[in-house]
Amino acid sequence: MVDTLKMFKEINKLIDNHLIDSSLDNFSVIIGSNPSKGARSPILWNKVYKEEKKNVAMLPIDVNSDGLLELISLLQEHKNCLGGAIAVPHKEAMFKILQDKCAPEIKEIGTINCFFRNTKTSLRHFSGTNTDGEASLDPIKKLINEENKFNIALIGFGGTGKAVAAFLIKHLKRSHDLKIFNRTKIKQPKKKFNVSFLDLKVISKYIDSFDLIINATTLGTKYSPTESPIPTGLFSKIKKDAVIYDINYDPPKTKFIQLAEEKNLRAINGLRMNLIQAVLAYRYTNETSLTQNQIYEIMNS
Repeated sequence: MVDTLKMFKEINKLIDNHLIDSSLDNFSVIIGSNPSKGARSPILWNKVYKEEKKNVAMLPIDVNSDGLLELISLLQEHKNCLGGAIAVPHKEAMFKILQDKCAPEIKEIGTINCFFRNTKTSLRHFSGTNTDGEASLDPIKKLINEENKFNIALIGFGGTGKAVAAFLIKHLKRSHDLKIFNRTKIKQPKKKFNVSFLDLKVISKYIDSFDLIINATTLGTKYSPTESPIPTGLFSKIKKDAVIYDINYDPPKTKFIQLAEEKNLRAINGLRMNLIQAVLAYRYTNETSLTQNQIYEIMNS
C-alpha cells in the first residue's frame, strides 16, 4: 500500500485527473485524453473484478501526449499495474512505444488499444495488442470458416480498418477473396497481402459479387448519421443472401444498416464486437479462470 501511495503521487504529477485509491492490491488503467469523463471500460472491467472478488480496479488516466512516455515507463516499473486499455488519441503513440513487444499482425496495424504484461516473455515489460481486429471476427467467424469461396469487401483502411484487415487476412482460408476499398489513396502495407486495394469510387463494379460487406469507416455514426459508405442506389444490386456488417454501434442502426434492412438483407451492427473487444482486453491483462463467455455475460449484465 505504501508503494502504491508513492506511485500514485508520482503518477498524479504527470496526469490531468487525480488517482486516490491506494488500497488496491493491483490496478489496471485506461489511458486517453479524458477517460475520467465517462469512459465505458472502467464500468465493464470493474464488474468482472467484483465478480471475481479481487481487490483490483480499473482507473481512468487523463494524460496529454507529452507525458505519455514517462507515464508508461513509470507504470511499467511497478508490478501492481497490470496494464489496461488505450483510448484516443494515444493508440498510435502507444504502438510506437511498445512496437518491439507486439505480435507481427499488430505491427502491420500500427495502433494498439490494449497493453499488458506478457507472461510468455517478461513480466518486466508491457506488450500491446489491438482487440478491435480480433473482436471484429466474432460475429462473422462462421461465415468466413465456410468451405465455399467467400467474396468480402472491407470499406475503410484507417486505424480500425487496418485492425479488421489484419485479423481477416490472418484467419481467411485461401478460397476466400478480400477487396479493401478506401476513400483516399491507400499506403500499401510493407507486408504484401494477398488482397486487392481499390478506390471506393469503383466499388459499383464489384458490388453484385460480394457475400460480405464490412463498413470500417465512421460514416453513419452519430457524427455523420445520414451518410452511408455505399450509395443508396447500389443496395438493389447487392446479392440477396449477402451479409452487411457495420462495426459501428452508435447509433445501433446506422444509415448503412438501415438501407440494408430496407432491402431485406441480413445486417449486423458493432454492438457485440464492441463488448467482445473489452472482454478480450480484460483476458489479456488479467489472470482469470473465467471463460470468454462468462466475462461477456458479466459485462453485458
